[in-house]
Amino acid sequence: MTDQRGQQGIDTVYSELETVSRRAVARARHKSAPLSFVEHSLVTFIAANPGCRATDIAADFGLNRSTVSRQLGGLVELGLVEPGAAAGGTAGGEARRGQALALTDRGRELLARSVDANRSALADRLAGWTAAEVDALAAALHRLNSAFVD
Repeated sequence: MTDQRGQQGIDTVYSELETVSRRAVARARHKSAPLSFVEHSLVTFIAANPGCRATDIAADFGLNRSTVSRQLGGLVELGLVEPGAAAGGTAGGEARRGQALALTDRGRELLARSVDANRSALADRLAGWTAAEVDALAAALHRLNSAFVD
């Protein structure tokens, strides 16, 4: 899409996605979601990828490893994540980025509460939509998200 109408559509999609993301982050920070957006993202990744390492998260999120390590340090301090045996059989004293990560029971509990709170908020916002409209949105978002997979 290089014509002006196509560019306007892209600009509108970008603006709308940015607004949805900003509002979701603000809502999670001020409402019933027990995890911040960053915490939720990290805990979700660890839950979906048992035994992952900070380097795996950094690569998937496109972030610097030190940034991820700092965030993970906070999750460890909160008792949500525990570093396991070092990945690849290396020494257990290695930095967190080389250690296999796992959620604690508390981490799983807060993730479930956070998912429930976010799904509930989304359901509230989509309450006036038909099932066909929700399905179309889901399909379009899946298609868009799939386009970002490298």
